[in-house]
Amino acid sequence: MTQLFLVSFIAGLLLMVGSMLWGVERRPKGPVASAAAGQATIRARLTVPNLGAFLTLFGVTGYPLFRYTRLGTLPIVILAAILGVAGVVGASLLIARWAVPGVAAEVIDERYLLQGQPARVTRVVREEDGEELAYEIAYAEGGRERFARAQSLDGTPLAVGSEVVIERIEDGYAYVEAWSIVEKRL
Repeated sequence: MTQLFLVSFIAGLLLMVGSMLWGVERRPKGPVASAAAGQATIRARLTVPNLGAFLTLFGVTGYPLFRYTRLGTLPIVILAAILGVAGVVGASLLIARWAVPGVAAEVIDERYLLQGQPARVTRVVREEDGEELAYEIAYAEGGRERFARAQSLDGTPLAVGSEVVIERIEDGYAYVEAWSIVEKRL
């Protein structure tokens, strides 16, 4: 019986590590409730992470019960299975009621969506008042080359053809920093 619990524990750990390495995100099939509308659908599904969690909990509770109590084999297996299911249900409820709504309610700051995006200065542009320098940059997004007006983040002049990194986009300008400066920080 000891081997059953140890094999269960090890198999559960391997399944959970495999889930972390190869990912578990899949597009749900069929209609999905809208998180923005405040609806959350909790479905009991047999997934690899759930199976891994069950096997791990079954093994980790069954082994000490078998080794250190005088309970019979059947009560130990039943108790370990109940605790395994309770752990999986509890974790699933925690994710569905706390983690998923928290992520859905997160407000994305649009200014920083392209932060870290490499770009190239394509030309120098004088502003209408003739004083301030601006630049046009080209960067790749979604497989297409895009252009944007840019300003140097720290005010240093940028040469046409130089590599830059986008820090943020605000008020119609991409604020960029020379790649040579960013590279030194890495």
